[in-house]
Amino acid sequence: MEKVKCEHGIELERAGEGEYVLRIRMPQIKISSDPTGGHLKKAKNEILLAARNLIDQAIKG
Repeated sequence: MEKVKCEHGIELERAGEGEYVLRIRMPQIKISSDPTGGHLKKAKNEILLAARNLIDQAIKG
């Protein structure tokens, strides 16, 4: 099995022929409502949207 670890708790693992496991560990931090916190919330949403897009593509394929 091959593992590729990315920053911020994202890990992709090749589990077998044509099989992959995607792990996303979201940080457990309190996000404030200031501009920085707003950017962090948007970034978290973008990560989840990217994961959803990958899953949708896998379903279609």
